[in-house]
Amino acid sequence: MNAIRSAIRYADNVSMKAATAVDSNHKSLLLMLLVMTAIYASAAVAGTSGGEFQGIYDQVKGWTEGYLGKAIALFAFLLGLGVGVARQSPIPAISGVVFALFVAFGPDIIEGIASAVI
Repeated sequence: MNAIRSAIRYADNVSMKAATAVDSNHKSLLLMLLVMTAIYASAAVAGTSGGEFQGIYDQVKGWTEGYLGKAIALFAFLLGLGVGVARQSPIPAISGVVFALFVAFGPDIIEGIASAVI
């Protein structure tokens, strides 16, 4: 019973400190809210601007989707398989497969997120 009472007192103390911090820093919180709003508003056009980076984006995406990406994915699988054999556990090999999936589908997922329209 004492443990429950002390836990309740601790929770009350933490919530009082949080409320005091919010009251004393309301200008900082308002500024942070404004900055986050500006970042969110600029993120809405993040996938449509910056044409000067199109070349490097296409090159890196080509590497990832081409033989370099396949080689990295295969190496991750083989490394996971080797570690799995050494540890006598299939988990590292599964991690290698998951990494290979991220290499294979990651660029399309990132492109979908960056160019999504709300």
